[in-house]
Amino acid sequence: MNRIPPSIFLKAAAWAPALLWYHVIWRFSNQTAAVSGDLSDRLLWRLLHRLSPSFAAADTLTRNTAVEVLSFFERKAAHMFLYFVLALLLWFALSWLLKGKAVQGAVTALFCTGLAALDEFHQTFIPGRSGQLRDVCIDFSGAALALGLVALLLWVGRVRSRMPRPVVSLPALLPGVICLVGLVFGPGLFSSPLLLQPLQGLATRFAPDFWSLSDAARQELLVRLLPITGDVFRLGFCGLLGCGVVLSCALCGLRLPAGALLSLPLALLACGAVHLAAGGGNAATLLAISAVGVVVAALIWVVALLSSRRARLT
Repeated sequence: MNRIPPSIFLKAAAWAPALLWYHVIWRFSNQTAAVSGDLSDRLLWRLLHRLSPSFAAADTLTRNTAVEVLSFFERKAAHMFLYFVLALLLWFALSWLLKGKAVQGAVTALFCTGLAALDEFHQTFIPGRSGQLRDVCIDFSGAALALGLVALLLWVGRVRSRMPRPVVSLPALLPGVICLVGLVFGPGLFSSPLLLQPLQGLATRFAPDFWSLSDAARQELLVRLLPITGDVFRLGFCGLLGCGVVLSCALCGLRLPAGALLSLPLALLACGAVHLAAGGGNAATLLAISAVGVVVAALIWVVALLSSRRARLT
Protein backbone atom coordinates (compact mmCIF):
# COMPACT_ATOMS: atom_id res chain seq x y z
CA MET A 1 0.00 0.00 0.00
CA ASN A 2 1.42 3.35 -1.06
CA ARG A 3 1.94 5.87 1.71
CA ILE A 4 1.08 9.52 1.19
CA PRO A 5 4.27 11.62 1.32
CA PRO A 6 4.43 13.89 4.39
CA SER A 7 4.95 16.85 2.08
CA ILE A 8 1.34 16.49 0.85
CA PHE A 9 0.04 17.12 4.36
CA LEU A 10 2.41 20.06 4.79
CA LYS A 11 1.27 21.63 1.52
CA ALA A 12 -2.38 21.23 2.51
CA ALA A 13 -1.79 22.60 6.01
CA ALA A 14 -0.01 25.65 4.57
CA TRP A 15 -3.33 26.79 3.08
CA ALA A 16 -5.25 26.64 6.36
CA PRO A 17 -4.14 30.08 7.73
CA ALA A 18 -5.04 31.84 4.44
CA LEU A 19 -8.45 30.16 4.26
CA LEU A 20 -9.21 30.98 7.89
CA TRP A 21 -8.16 34.61 7.40
CA TYR A 22 -10.36 34.98 4.31
CA HIS A 23 -13.21 33.54 6.35
CA VAL A 24 -12.64 36.38 8.84
CA ILE A 25 -12.78 38.90 5.96
CA TRP A 26 -15.99 37.30 4.70
CA ARG A 27 -17.59 37.50 8.14
CA PHE A 28 -16.80 41.21 8.38
CA SER A 29 -18.32 41.78 4.95
CA ASN A 30 -21.43 39.87 5.98
CA GLN A 31 -22.34 42.59 8.49
CA THR A 32 -25.01 45.10 7.51
CA ALA A 33 -23.96 48.71 6.94
CA ALA A 34 -25.48 49.82 10.26
CA VAL A 35 -23.71 47.10 12.26
CA SER A 36 -20.40 47.61 10.47
CA GLY A 37 -20.49 51.40 10.85
CA ASP A 38 -21.41 51.22 14.54
CA LEU A 39 -18.65 48.69 15.25
CA SER A 40 -16.11 50.80 13.36
CA ASP A 41 -17.06 54.01 15.17
CA ARG A 42 -17.04 52.42 18.63
CA LEU A 43 -13.66 50.82 18.01
CA LEU A 44 -12.18 54.09 16.73
CA TRP A 45 -13.60 56.00 19.73
CA ARG A 46 -12.00 53.58 22.17
CA LEU A 47 -8.66 53.61 20.37
CA LEU A 48 -8.53 57.40 20.21
CA HIS A 49 -9.58 57.77 23.83
CA ARG A 50 -6.81 55.39 24.91
CA LEU A 51 -4.06 56.51 22.51
CA SER A 52 -4.64 60.23 21.92
CA PRO A 53 -4.33 62.61 24.92
CA SER A 54 -5.83 65.41 22.82
CA PHE A 55 -8.91 63.31 22.04
CA ALA A 56 -9.35 62.28 25.69
CA ALA A 57 -9.24 65.94 26.79
CA ALA A 58 -11.56 67.26 24.05
CA ASP A 59 -15.23 68.15 24.36
CA THR A 60 -17.98 65.87 23.04
CA LEU A 61 -18.52 67.79 19.78
CA THR A 62 -14.82 67.64 18.93
CA ARG A 63 -14.67 63.93 19.74
CA ASN A 64 -17.72 63.13 17.61
CA THR A 65 -16.38 65.13 14.68
CA ALA A 66 -12.94 63.51 14.97
CA VAL A 67 -14.51 60.03 14.88
CA GLU A 68 -16.73 60.96 11.92
CA VAL A 69 -13.78 62.37 9.97
CA LEU A 70 -11.31 59.61 10.79
CA SER A 71 -13.68 56.63 10.55
CA PHE A 72 -13.52 56.71 6.73
CA PHE A 73 -9.75 56.34 6.85
CA GLU A 74 -10.01 53.71 9.59
CA ARG A 75 -12.23 51.55 7.37
CA LYS A 76 -9.93 51.90 4.36
CA ALA A 77 -6.88 51.16 6.53
CA ALA A 78 -8.70 48.06 7.77
CA HIS A 79 -9.20 46.98 4.14
CA MET A 80 -5.49 47.36 3.50
CA PHE A 81 -4.54 45.52 6.69
CA LEU A 82 -6.83 42.56 6.00
CA TYR A 83 -5.40 42.02 2.52
CA PHE A 84 -1.87 42.81 3.67
CA VAL A 85 -2.10 39.79 5.99
CA LEU A 86 -3.93 37.71 3.38
CA ALA A 87 -1.16 38.33 0.85
CA LEU A 88 1.49 37.16 3.32
CA LEU A 89 -0.47 33.99 4.09
CA LEU A 90 -1.13 33.25 0.41
CA TRP A 91 2.54 33.89 -0.41
CA PHE A 92 3.56 31.32 2.18
CA ALA A 93 0.99 28.78 0.94
CA LEU A 94 2.01 29.21 -2.70
CA SER A 95 5.69 28.86 -1.81
CA TRP A 96 4.98 25.12 -1.39
CA LEU A 97 3.62 24.87 -4.93
CA LEU A 98 5.54 27.39 -7.05
CA LYS A 99 9.30 27.79 -7.32
CA GLY A 100 9.82 31.08 -9.13
CA LYS A 101 9.46 34.08 -6.83
CA ALA A 102 8.17 36.30 -9.64
CA VAL A 103 5.49 33.76 -10.54
CA GLN A 104 4.69 33.27 -6.89
CA GLY A 105 4.24 37.02 -6.39
CA ALA A 106 2.12 37.39 -9.53
CA VAL A 107 -0.19 34.50 -8.57
CA THR A 108 -0.53 35.88 -5.02
CA ALA A 109 -1.49 39.29 -6.43
CA LEU A 110 -4.04 37.69 -8.78
CA PHE A 111 -5.52 35.66 -5.94
CA CYS A 112 -5.82 38.73 -3.72
CA THR A 113 -7.43 40.77 -6.51
CA GLY A 114 -9.90 38.00 -7.34
CA LEU A 115 -10.80 37.42 -3.70
CA ALA A 116 -11.23 41.16 -3.14
CA ALA A 117 -13.55 41.39 -6.17
CA LEU A 118 -15.51 38.35 -4.94
CA ASP A 119 -15.86 39.95 -1.50
CA GLU A 120 -17.10 43.24 -3.00
CA PHE A 121 -19.63 41.31 -5.13
CA HIS A 122 -20.75 39.50 -1.98
CA GLN A 123 -21.36 42.87 -0.29
CA THR A 124 -23.95 43.82 -2.93
CA PHE A 125 -26.28 41.27 -1.32
CA ILE A 126 -25.86 42.72 2.20
CA PRO A 127 -28.39 45.41 3.32
CA GLY A 128 -26.87 48.88 3.11
CA ARG A 129 -23.57 47.62 1.64
CA SER A 130 -22.29 48.00 -1.91
CA GLY A 131 -19.47 46.64 -4.02
CA GLN A 132 -16.97 49.27 -5.15
CA LEU A 133 -14.03 49.07 -7.52
CA ARG A 134 -12.28 51.62 -5.30
CA ASP A 135 -12.28 49.16 -2.40
CA VAL A 136 -10.84 46.43 -4.63
CA CYS A 137 -8.00 48.81 -5.50
CA ILE A 138 -7.47 49.59 -1.79
CA ASP A 139 -7.41 45.87 -0.98
CA PHE A 140 -4.90 45.31 -3.77
CA SER A 141 -2.70 48.13 -2.48
CA GLY A 142 -2.49 46.39 0.91
CA ALA A 143 -1.54 43.12 -0.76
CA ALA A 144 0.98 44.88 -3.02
CA LEU A 145 2.61 46.52 0.01
CA ALA A 146 3.02 43.13 1.69
CA LEU A 147 4.47 41.56 -1.47
CA GLY A 148 6.82 44.50 -1.94
CA LEU A 149 8.18 44.15 1.58
CA VAL A 150 8.65 40.39 1.17
CA ALA A 151 10.45 40.91 -2.15
CA LEU A 152 12.67 43.55 -0.56
CA LEU A 153 13.60 41.27 2.34
CA LEU A 154 14.32 38.38 -0.02
CA TRP A 155 16.61 40.67 -2.00
CA VAL A 156 18.26 41.76 1.23
CA GLY A 157 18.77 38.10 2.10
CA ARG A 158 20.57 37.47 -1.18
CA VAL A 159 22.79 40.51 -0.67
CA ARG A 160 23.46 39.52 2.94
CA SER A 161 24.50 36.01 1.90
CA ARG A 162 27.42 37.54 -0.03
CA MET A 163 28.59 39.60 2.95
CA PRO A 164 31.45 38.11 4.98
CA ARG A 165 30.16 40.03 8.00
CA PRO A 166 27.54 42.69 8.83
CA VAL A 167 28.39 46.09 7.35
CA VAL A 168 26.91 49.39 8.57
CA SER A 169 26.55 51.86 5.70
CA LEU A 170 24.54 54.99 4.99
CA PRO A 171 22.27 53.34 2.37
CA ALA A 172 21.51 50.54 4.82
CA LEU A 173 20.54 53.02 7.52
CA LEU A 174 18.25 55.05 5.24
CA PRO A 175 14.92 53.27 6.06
CA GLY A 176 15.38 53.84 9.78
CA VAL A 177 16.67 57.40 9.29
CA ILE A 178 13.76 58.34 6.98
CA CYS A 179 11.22 57.00 9.50
CA LEU A 180 12.99 58.84 12.32
CA VAL A 181 12.87 62.12 10.36
CA GLY A 182 9.18 61.49 9.73
CA LEU A 183 8.59 61.00 13.45
CA VAL A 184 10.43 64.23 14.27
CA PHE A 185 8.73 66.49 11.72
CA GLY A 186 5.57 64.63 10.63
CA PRO A 187 3.32 65.22 13.66
CA GLY A 188 4.02 68.96 13.59
CA LEU A 189 3.22 69.11 9.88
CA PHE A 190 -0.06 67.24 10.31
CA SER A 191 -1.17 69.43 13.22
CA SER A 192 -0.26 72.75 11.60
CA PRO A 193 -2.75 75.35 10.28
CA LEU A 194 -1.87 74.13 6.76
CA LEU A 195 -4.21 71.22 7.47
CA LEU A 196 -7.24 73.39 8.21
CA GLN A 197 -8.47 73.46 4.62
CA PRO A 198 -8.28 69.68 4.06
CA LEU A 199 -9.89 69.13 7.46
CA GLN A 200 -12.76 71.42 6.50
CA GLY A 201 -13.34 69.41 3.33
CA LEU A 202 -13.36 66.15 5.29
CA ALA A 203 -15.66 67.54 7.97
CA THR A 204 -18.03 68.84 5.30
CA ARG A 205 -18.21 65.39 3.74
CA PHE A 206 -18.31 63.13 6.78
CA ALA A 207 -19.66 65.21 9.71
CA PRO A 208 -23.40 65.82 9.13
CA ASP A 209 -23.72 68.59 11.74
CA PHE A 210 -20.65 70.57 10.66
CA TRP A 211 -22.52 73.09 8.49
CA SER A 212 -25.17 73.67 11.15
CA LEU A 213 -22.51 75.58 13.13
CA SER A 214 -21.67 79.26 12.64
CA ASP A 215 -18.55 80.24 10.71
CA ALA A 216 -16.67 81.06 13.91
CA ALA A 217 -17.74 77.78 15.57
CA ARG A 218 -16.65 75.76 12.53
CA GLN A 219 -13.24 77.41 12.51
CA GLU A 220 -12.82 76.87 16.24
CA LEU A 221 -13.81 73.20 15.87
CA LEU A 222 -11.26 72.67 13.11
CA VAL A 223 -8.53 74.20 15.29
CA ARG A 224 -9.48 71.79 18.10
CA LEU A 225 -9.18 68.86 15.68
CA LEU A 226 -5.57 69.66 14.78
CA PRO A 227 -3.93 68.23 17.95
CA ILE A 228 -5.89 64.99 17.48
CA THR A 229 -4.62 64.57 13.92
CA GLY A 230 -1.11 65.28 15.21
CA ASP A 231 -1.49 62.49 17.79
CA VAL A 232 -2.75 60.05 15.15
CA PHE A 233 0.16 60.71 12.82
CA ARG A 234 2.64 60.58 15.71
CA LEU A 235 1.43 57.06 16.48
CA GLY A 236 1.66 56.09 12.83
CA PHE A 237 5.22 57.36 12.52
CA CYS A 238 6.18 55.44 15.70
CA GLY A 239 5.00 52.23 14.05
CA LEU A 240 6.86 53.08 10.84
CA LEU A 241 10.00 53.75 12.86
CA GLY A 242 9.87 50.22 14.27
CA CYS A 243 9.52 48.77 10.76
CA GLY A 244 12.29 51.01 9.38
CA VAL A 245 14.77 49.99 12.06
CA VAL A 246 14.16 46.29 11.33
CA LEU A 247 14.72 46.90 7.62
CA SER A 248 17.93 48.81 8.33
CA CYS A 249 19.22 45.96 10.47
CA ALA A 250 18.46 43.54 7.64
CA LEU A 251 20.23 45.78 5.10
CA CYS A 252 23.27 45.93 7.38
CA GLY A 253 23.61 42.17 7.03
CA LEU A 254 22.24 40.99 10.37
CA ARG A 255 20.38 37.71 10.40
CA LEU A 256 16.79 37.43 11.60
CA PRO A 257 17.17 36.65 15.34
CA ALA A 258 19.95 39.16 15.94
CA GLY A 259 18.36 41.78 13.69
CA ALA A 260 14.97 41.55 15.39
CA LEU A 261 16.44 41.57 18.89
CA LEU A 262 18.64 44.57 18.14
CA SER A 263 15.82 46.44 16.38
CA LEU A 264 13.59 46.56 19.42
CA PRO A 265 15.90 48.51 21.78
CA LEU A 266 17.08 50.74 18.91
CA ALA A 267 13.51 51.66 17.93
CA LEU A 268 12.48 52.22 21.55
CA LEU A 269 15.56 54.35 22.20
CA ALA A 270 14.95 56.52 19.12
CA CYS A 271 11.24 56.87 19.89
CA GLY A 272 11.95 57.74 23.53
CA ALA A 273 14.57 60.32 22.55
CA VAL A 274 12.14 62.05 20.16
CA HIS A 275 9.44 62.06 22.83
CA LEU A 276 11.75 63.66 25.38
CA ALA A 277 12.93 66.26 22.87
CA ALA A 278 9.57 67.18 21.35
CA GLY A 279 6.99 65.92 23.83
CA GLY A 280 3.46 65.09 22.84
CA GLY A 281 1.63 61.88 23.57
CA ASN A 282 1.98 59.31 26.31
CA ALA A 283 5.52 57.89 26.31
CA ALA A 284 4.42 54.34 27.14
CA THR A 285 1.89 54.34 24.30
CA LEU A 286 4.40 55.66 21.78
CA LEU A 287 6.97 53.05 22.81
CA ALA A 288 4.36 50.30 22.57
CA ILE A 289 3.36 51.34 19.03
CA SER A 290 7.03 51.42 18.02
CA ALA A 291 7.44 47.90 19.43
CA VAL A 292 4.42 46.75 17.41
CA GLY A 293 6.13 48.06 14.27
CA VAL A 294 9.22 46.00 15.09
CA VAL A 295 7.13 42.87 15.63
CA VAL A 296 5.17 43.33 12.37
CA ALA A 297 8.35 43.83 10.32
CA ALA A 298 9.99 40.84 12.04
CA LEU A 299 6.98 38.65 11.19
CA ILE A 300 7.20 39.69 7.53
CA TRP A 301 10.89 38.80 7.68
CA VAL A 302 9.94 35.36 9.06
CA VAL A 303 7.46 34.78 6.21
CA ALA A 304 10.10 35.74 3.64
CA LEU A 305 12.64 33.45 5.30
CA LEU A 306 10.26 30.48 5.55
CA SER A 307 9.13 30.80 1.95
CA SER A 308 12.74 30.94 0.73
CA ARG A 309 13.53 27.73 2.60
CA ARG A 310 10.41 25.72 1.77
CA ALA A 311 12.41 23.40 -0.50
CA ARG A 312 14.21 22.03 2.55
CA LEU A 313 10.87 21.08 4.16
CA THR A 314 9.28 19.34 1.20
